Amino acid sequence: MTDCHDSVYFAPSVFLNHGGGPAPILGIEDDLQIAESLRNISKIVDLKRLKAVIVVTAHREEDSVTISSGNQHHLLYDYYNYPPASYKFKYDAPGDPVLAGKIHEAFDKAGIPSTLDEKRGWDHGVFIPMMLINPSADIPIVQVSILNNQNTSQHLNIGKVLYQFRKEAVAIFGSGMSYHNMAELRKAEKVNDRVIVNEIFDSFLNKVLTGDVDAKKEILYWDKVPQGLESHPSGEAEHLMPLIVNIGAGGSSPGRNIFSSVYMHKFILSGFIWDKE
Repeated sequence: MTDCHDSVYFAPSVFLNHGGGPAPILGIEDDLQIAESLRNISKIVDLKRLKAVIVVTAHREEDSVTISSGNQHHLLYDYYNYPPASYKFKYDAPGDPVLAGKIHEAFDKAGIPSTLDEKRGWDHGVFIPMMLINPSADIPIVQVSILNNQNTSQHLNIGKVLYQFRKEAVAIFGSGMSYHNMAELRKAEKVNDRVIVNEIFDSFLNKVLTGDVDAKKEILYWDKVPQGLESHPSGEAEHLMPLIVNIGAGGSSPGRNIFSSVYMHKFILSGFIWDKE
Protein backbone atom coordinates (compact mmCIF):
# COMPACT_ATOMS: atom_id res chain seq x y z
CA MET A 1 0.00 0.00 0.00
CA THR A 2 1.38 3.41 -1.00
CA ASP A 3 1.93 5.92 1.79
CA CYS A 4 -0.12 9.05 1.11
CA HIS A 5 3.05 11.05 1.82
CA ASP A 6 4.63 9.50 -1.29
CA SER A 7 2.07 11.27 -3.46
CA VAL A 8 2.27 14.94 -4.41
CA TYR A 9 0.58 17.12 -1.81
CA PHE A 10 -2.53 18.87 -3.08
CA ALA A 11 -1.79 22.25 -1.52
CA PRO A 12 -4.50 24.59 -0.24
CA SER A 13 -5.71 28.05 -1.15
CA VAL A 14 -5.68 30.11 2.06
CA PHE A 15 -6.83 33.65 2.82
CA LEU A 16 -4.79 35.39 5.51
CA ASN A 17 -5.57 38.57 7.41
CA HIS A 18 -2.14 40.18 7.69
CA GLY A 19 -2.94 42.89 10.24
CA GLY A 20 -1.63 46.42 10.51
CA GLY A 21 1.88 46.82 9.10
CA PRO A 22 4.37 44.96 11.32
CA ALA A 23 1.98 44.93 14.31
CA PRO A 24 1.51 41.12 14.40
CA ILE A 25 5.27 40.64 14.80
CA LEU A 26 5.62 43.45 17.32
CA GLY A 27 3.02 41.97 19.67
CA ILE A 28 0.71 44.98 19.48
CA GLU A 29 -2.46 44.11 21.39
CA ASP A 30 -5.00 44.65 18.62
CA ASP A 31 -3.06 42.25 16.38
CA LEU A 32 -2.40 39.44 18.86
CA GLN A 33 -5.20 37.21 17.57
CA ILE A 34 -4.11 37.82 13.98
CA ALA A 35 -0.57 36.82 14.94
CA GLU A 36 -1.86 33.66 16.59
CA SER A 37 -3.95 32.79 13.53
CA LEU A 38 -0.86 33.08 11.34
CA ARG A 39 1.20 30.87 13.65
CA ASN A 40 -1.63 28.33 13.54
CA ILE A 41 -1.36 27.93 9.77
CA SER A 42 1.39 25.36 10.35
CA LYS A 43 -1.19 23.23 12.18
CA ILE A 44 -3.62 23.45 9.26
CA VAL A 45 -1.26 23.30 6.27
CA ASP A 46 1.43 20.61 5.95
CA LEU A 47 4.27 23.06 5.33
CA LYS A 48 6.87 20.28 5.07
CA ARG A 49 5.17 18.95 1.95
CA LEU A 50 4.98 22.30 0.16
CA LYS A 51 7.31 22.91 -2.78
CA ALA A 52 6.59 26.65 -2.78
CA VAL A 53 4.08 29.31 -1.80
CA ILE A 54 2.48 31.86 -4.11
CA VAL A 55 1.61 34.93 -2.03
CA VAL A 56 -0.96 37.25 -3.59
CA THR A 57 -0.43 40.56 -1.84
CA ALA A 58 -2.80 43.49 -1.36
CA HIS A 59 0.19 45.81 -1.25
CA ARG A 60 1.19 45.60 -4.88
CA GLU A 61 -1.32 46.87 -7.44
CA GLU A 62 -0.30 46.91 -11.10
CA ASP A 63 -1.78 47.32 -14.59
CA SER A 64 -0.98 43.66 -15.27
CA VAL A 65 -0.35 40.76 -12.92
CA THR A 66 3.26 41.11 -11.78
CA ILE A 67 5.22 38.08 -10.61
CA SER A 68 8.40 38.16 -8.52
CA SER A 69 10.96 36.11 -10.43
CA GLY A 70 14.29 36.58 -8.66
CA ASN A 71 16.33 33.96 -6.85
CA GLN A 72 16.21 36.26 -3.83
CA HIS A 73 14.23 39.38 -2.98
CA HIS A 74 14.96 42.12 -0.47
CA LEU A 75 12.21 43.32 1.87
CA LEU A 76 10.19 46.49 1.38
CA TYR A 77 9.38 48.07 4.73
CA ASP A 78 6.29 49.74 3.31
CA TYR A 79 4.84 50.96 6.60
CA TYR A 80 5.38 54.09 8.61
CA ASN A 81 5.80 55.31 12.21
CA TYR A 82 6.62 51.95 13.74
CA PRO A 83 9.53 51.13 16.10
CA PRO A 84 13.03 51.02 14.54
CA ALA A 85 13.23 47.24 15.04
CA SER A 86 10.47 46.75 12.47
CA TYR A 87 12.74 48.20 9.75
CA LYS A 88 15.41 45.59 10.43
CA PHE A 89 13.33 42.45 10.02
CA LYS A 90 14.92 39.71 7.95
CA TYR A 91 13.19 36.99 5.98
CA ASP A 92 15.58 35.20 3.67
CA ALA A 93 13.29 32.72 1.96
CA PRO A 94 14.38 31.97 -1.61
CA GLY A 95 12.45 32.96 -4.67
CA ASP A 96 11.57 30.47 -7.40
CA PRO A 97 12.33 31.77 -10.91
CA VAL A 98 11.26 28.50 -12.54
CA LEU A 99 7.85 28.57 -10.86
CA ALA A 100 7.52 32.27 -11.68
CA GLY A 101 8.10 31.45 -15.34
CA LYS A 102 5.46 28.72 -15.25
CA ILE A 103 2.96 31.13 -13.68
CA HIS A 104 3.76 33.70 -16.38
CA GLU A 105 3.19 31.07 -19.08
CA ALA A 106 -0.09 29.95 -17.49
CA PHE A 107 -1.42 33.51 -17.47
CA ASP A 108 -0.32 33.98 -21.08
CA LYS A 109 -2.15 30.79 -22.08
CA ALA A 110 -5.29 32.09 -20.32
CA GLY A 111 -5.06 35.47 -22.07
CA ILE A 112 -4.24 37.35 -18.86
CA PRO A 113 -1.41 39.90 -19.25
CA SER A 114 1.43 39.37 -16.78
CA THR A 115 4.97 40.58 -16.16
CA LEU A 116 8.02 39.04 -14.51
CA ASP A 117 9.94 41.24 -12.06
CA GLU A 118 13.18 39.96 -10.57
CA LYS A 119 14.13 43.23 -8.85
CA ARG A 120 11.35 44.64 -6.67
CA GLY A 121 11.34 43.47 -3.07
CA TRP A 122 8.67 41.64 -1.14
CA ASP A 123 6.27 43.96 0.68
CA HIS A 124 4.92 43.46 4.19
CA GLY A 125 1.91 41.62 2.82
CA VAL A 126 4.39 38.84 2.11
CA PHE A 127 7.05 38.83 4.80
CA ILE A 128 4.99 39.75 7.88
CA PRO A 129 2.61 36.75 7.64
CA MET A 130 5.36 34.43 6.41
CA MET A 131 7.62 35.29 9.36
CA LEU A 132 4.89 33.89 11.61
CA ILE A 133 3.75 31.04 9.37
CA ASN A 134 7.20 29.69 8.55
CA PRO A 135 9.95 31.31 10.65
CA SER A 136 12.57 28.98 9.18
CA ALA A 137 12.14 30.73 5.79
CA ASP A 138 12.95 27.52 3.90
CA ILE A 139 9.95 27.44 1.53
CA PRO A 140 10.41 29.28 -1.79
CA ILE A 141 8.05 32.21 -2.35
CA VAL A 142 6.68 33.84 -5.47
CA GLN A 143 4.88 37.13 -4.86
CA VAL A 144 1.98 37.90 -7.19
CA SER A 145 0.39 41.34 -7.45
CA ILE A 146 -3.26 42.22 -7.73
CA LEU A 147 -4.63 44.46 -10.48
CA ASN A 148 -5.11 48.16 -9.84
CA ASN A 149 -8.56 48.05 -11.47
CA GLN A 150 -9.86 46.01 -8.51
CA ASN A 151 -12.16 44.14 -10.90
CA THR A 152 -13.76 41.21 -9.09
CA SER A 153 -14.31 39.00 -12.14
CA GLN A 154 -10.72 39.43 -13.34
CA HIS A 155 -9.33 38.54 -9.92
CA LEU A 156 -11.50 35.42 -9.84
CA ASN A 157 -9.99 34.44 -13.18
CA ILE A 158 -6.48 35.04 -11.84
CA GLY A 159 -7.28 32.58 -9.07
CA LYS A 160 -8.66 30.03 -11.52
CA VAL A 161 -5.33 30.08 -13.36
CA LEU A 162 -3.38 29.65 -10.12
CA TYR A 163 -5.52 26.64 -9.10
CA GLN A 164 -3.42 24.29 -11.26
CA PHE A 165 -0.30 24.93 -9.16
CA ARG A 166 -2.00 23.49 -6.09
CA LYS A 167 -1.68 20.10 -7.80
CA GLU A 168 2.11 20.59 -7.72
CA ALA A 169 2.28 21.15 -3.93
CA VAL A 170 2.27 24.94 -4.30
CA ALA A 171 0.01 26.73 -1.82
CA ILE A 172 -1.84 29.92 -2.76
CA PHE A 173 -1.80 32.40 0.14
CA GLY A 174 -3.93 35.51 -0.28
CA SER A 175 -2.67 38.26 2.01
CA GLY A 176 -5.17 41.02 2.75
CA MET A 177 -7.95 41.82 5.23
CA SER A 178 -11.59 40.76 5.09
CA TYR A 179 -12.43 44.25 6.43
CA HIS A 180 -10.32 47.23 5.39
CA ASN A 181 -11.78 50.73 5.52
CA MET A 182 -8.79 52.90 6.41
CA ALA A 183 -10.90 55.90 7.43
CA GLU A 184 -12.82 53.78 9.93
CA LEU A 185 -9.68 52.00 11.15
CA ARG A 186 -8.01 55.35 11.86
CA LYS A 187 -11.13 56.61 13.58
CA ALA A 188 -11.25 53.51 15.77
CA GLU A 189 -7.76 54.30 17.07
CA LYS A 190 -9.13 57.53 18.55
CA VAL A 191 -12.70 56.64 19.51
CA ASN A 192 -13.18 53.93 22.10
CA ASP A 193 -16.57 52.51 21.16
CA ARG A 194 -17.21 48.81 20.62
CA VAL A 195 -20.01 48.72 18.08
CA ILE A 196 -19.46 46.05 15.41
CA VAL A 197 -19.80 47.70 12.00
CA ASN A 198 -19.52 44.84 9.47
CA GLU A 199 -21.51 41.92 10.85
CA ILE A 200 -23.80 41.69 7.80
CA PHE A 201 -20.93 41.74 5.31
CA ASP A 202 -18.92 39.21 7.29
CA SER A 203 -21.95 36.89 7.38
CA PHE A 204 -22.23 37.28 3.61
CA LEU A 205 -18.58 36.32 3.12
CA ASN A 206 -18.94 33.26 5.32
CA LYS A 207 -22.14 32.12 3.59
CA VAL A 208 -20.74 32.57 0.09
CA LEU A 209 -17.22 31.26 0.67
CA THR A 210 -18.33 28.11 2.50
CA GLY A 211 -21.12 27.44 0.01
CA ASP A 212 -21.34 25.53 -3.24
CA VAL A 213 -20.31 26.74 -6.70
CA ASP A 214 -23.54 28.68 -7.22
CA ALA A 215 -23.20 30.38 -3.84
CA LYS A 216 -19.64 31.44 -4.65
CA LYS A 217 -20.85 33.31 -7.73
CA GLU A 218 -22.51 35.80 -5.38
CA ILE A 219 -19.06 37.22 -4.58
CA LEU A 220 -19.26 39.04 -7.93
CA TYR A 221 -21.84 41.30 -6.33
CA TRP A 222 -20.09 41.91 -3.00
CA ASP A 223 -20.32 45.68 -3.48
CA LYS A 224 -24.13 45.50 -3.64
CA VAL A 225 -24.36 43.73 -0.29
CA PRO A 226 -25.21 45.81 2.80
CA GLN A 227 -21.98 47.00 4.47
CA GLY A 228 -19.96 45.86 1.43
CA LEU A 229 -18.73 49.29 0.39
CA GLU A 230 -18.47 50.34 4.03
CA SER A 231 -16.08 47.41 4.52
CA HIS A 232 -14.12 48.00 1.29
CA PRO A 233 -14.80 51.47 -0.16
CA SER A 234 -15.00 51.89 -3.92
CA GLY A 235 -11.49 52.23 -5.34
CA GLU A 236 -10.02 51.08 -2.01
CA ALA A 237 -10.87 47.37 -2.16
CA GLU A 238 -7.28 46.21 -2.61
CA HIS A 239 -7.35 44.19 0.62
CA LEU A 240 -10.36 42.21 -0.61
CA MET A 241 -8.81 41.29 -3.97
CA PRO A 242 -6.46 38.57 -2.62
CA LEU A 243 -9.53 36.89 -1.12
CA ILE A 244 -11.22 36.99 -4.52
CA VAL A 245 -8.14 35.32 -6.00
CA ASN A 246 -8.30 32.65 -3.28
CA ILE A 247 -11.91 31.91 -4.18
CA GLY A 248 -10.92 31.36 -7.81
CA ALA A 249 -7.97 29.21 -6.75
CA GLY A 250 -10.24 27.24 -4.42
CA GLY A 251 -11.78 25.24 -7.24
CA SER A 252 -15.32 23.89 -7.05
CA SER A 253 -15.23 22.70 -3.43
CA PRO A 254 -16.57 24.83 -0.57
CA GLY A 255 -14.11 26.69 1.61
CA ARG A 256 -14.19 26.67 5.38
CA ASN A 257 -13.62 29.33 7.99
CA ILE A 258 -10.32 29.00 9.87
CA PHE A 259 -10.30 32.34 11.68
CA SER A 260 -12.89 34.68 13.14
CA SER A 261 -12.02 37.54 15.42
CA VAL A 262 -13.11 41.05 16.33
CA TYR A 263 -10.34 43.49 15.44
CA MET A 264 -9.98 46.72 17.44
CA HIS A 265 -13.29 45.85 19.18
CA LYS A 266 -15.25 46.89 16.06
CA PHE A 267 -14.36 44.95 12.93
CA ILE A 268 -15.00 41.24 12.36
CA LEU A 269 -12.21 39.52 10.43
CA SER A 270 -12.53 36.10 8.83
CA GLY A 271 -9.94 33.77 7.31
CA PHE A 272 -10.64 30.87 4.96
CA ILE A 273 -9.09 27.76 3.45
CA TRP A 274 -9.89 25.64 0.42
CA ASP A 275 -8.10 22.33 0.83
CA LYS A 276 -10.14 19.95 -1.33
CA GLU A 277 -9.73 19.23 -5.04
